[in-house]
Amino acid sequence: MNQEKVRQSFNLFLKMYFDSCREVYKELDYKELTGKQFSYLRKIDKSGEITMGDLANAFDLSKPSVTEMIRKFDDTGLIQKRRCDSDGRVHFISLTEKGKLLANTNELESKRAVEKIFARLTPEEIDELTSLFDKIGQV
Repeated sequence: MNQEKVRQSFNLFLKMYFDSCREVYKELDYKELTGKQFSYLRKIDKSGEITMGDLANAFDLSKPSVTEMIRKFDDTGLIQKRRCDSDGRVHFISLTEKGKLLANTNELESKRAVEKIFARLTPEEIDELTSLFDKIGQV
């Protein structure tokens, strides 16, 4: 088998994976996130609740930049804000259920792709594929 055949087969696999990703985003009724937006959502998700100042510090951003990003997330229903009881100038940011889903889309995407693999392969082929993935991953 030559490298071109492997490349073509690999591209078919990638197409299946990216189609799975698009399906997940369509079901969530949201356009794909940029890498930066995904990082922000993941940080908020891991923190549970974070101030805008802490988020700005975590990504070395200006507070106005964070404020704009948070406004976009708020407009699309991804976050919720809570005013600090002791300092009304401070807002705590947390994710809505939709925001949590999007923060973890990489898991949803890979689960969808694995569902497609299980639908197409026998248990023996899945074992062989897992073994090959493990072998390739050790490179």
